[in-house]
Amino acid sequence: MIKNALTILLIALVSMTGQAQGLLQEEQNLDTTIHWKLEGTVDNAEPTDTLYVIDMETQRDFACLQVKDGKIIPTGGTLDEPAVCGIMTKDRRRWISAFVLENGTANIHVDIKKNYLQHIGGTPINDEMNAILTESRQNTSNPTLFSQNIYRIVNGIIEKYPDHIVSSFLIDWCKSSFTPTQSLGLIDKLSAELQESLKIDRLKENLLLQQETEVGKQFKELTGISSDKKPAALSTYVGQGNYVLVDFWASWCGPCKAEMPHIIEIYEKYKDKGLKVIGVTVEDIPEKSDSIVKQLGIPFPQIYESTPMSTYGVTSIPHTILFAPDGTILARGLHGENIEKKLVEVFSNKKKD
Repeated sequence: MIKNALTILLIALVSMTGQAQGLLQEEQNLDTTIHWKLEGTVDNAEPTDTLYVIDMETQRDFACLQVKDGKIIPTGGTLDEPAVCGIMTKDRRRWISAFVLENGTANIHVDIKKNYLQHIGGTPINDEMNAILTESRQNTSNPTLFSQNIYRIVNGIIEKYPDHIVSSFLIDWCKSSFTPTQSLGLIDKLSAELQESLKIDRLKENLLLQQETEVGKQFKELTGISSDKKPAALSTYVGQGNYVLVDFWASWCGPCKAEMPHIIEIYEKYKDKGLKVIGVTVEDIPEKSDSIVKQLGIPFPQIYESTPMSTYGVTSIPHTILFAPDGTILARGLHGENIEKKLVEVFSNKKKD
């Protein structure tokens, strides 16, 4: 009897232990907490420096990074879900993007004098995103090839992670490299939940506007007033036999004013080769726009009080559109050196013709 009782008790204990392990495993499987860690290197930092990890969506701080002799002191934490982040310098004047906080240890290479990370890796999605950074450094001399390669990389990530926040981020982040039709196609590949998000809904609305004025389409009229308060229209310049670069900007936009000397330089270099440059202000007060025009010595015509957002789907500035002599849109969203690279391509082809 005693032996039988001990046997029954042992079986019961084994059964209870198995059930407990099963419950523990089930709890572990249900735990979706993200355990992240971050390490890496920093160029052009002070011997002892501070950087901030910022959520690219909400712009709230996730962590404060301490930098010692060019190395990030490893930092970690937990999140309820993965997050797309950027680095902000301690004076909070420069964003450096972008990487993902997810399970595991991410390794980043930061240059605080540049706007993009030099390398990211260490976790699955960061390894995939690093291909975008690599492509950005290798193929910027050929805008067409660059756009094709970036689309291939982003498309691959979205097909692999259709329900991940990084996929919706990449469509928005890289949209200047794609046509609106391409971006809308990528949105269709997202999970139903992401497609129904407010961010994607707004992006889709703007892309549909941009689709009407994407590369290859004819220009749409845009009217406003000139600097001398007379009626002004885009059709005065576009479709009149010259290449026309339109720069969308505003007096309140810091990056616009920072880019303006480069736009002026392009104007001076190409004005005798058949290029017109026009400035179009966005949600600005004409008097303030005119003040900046005089302050920066902007030599080309301006159109104030127009509606570029609803006409051309301009959602962020600075933004540029390059028109062919017949009014066809040749390029959109070019910045910095890519503007001149496109012009070199255009005027080289013009000589061949």
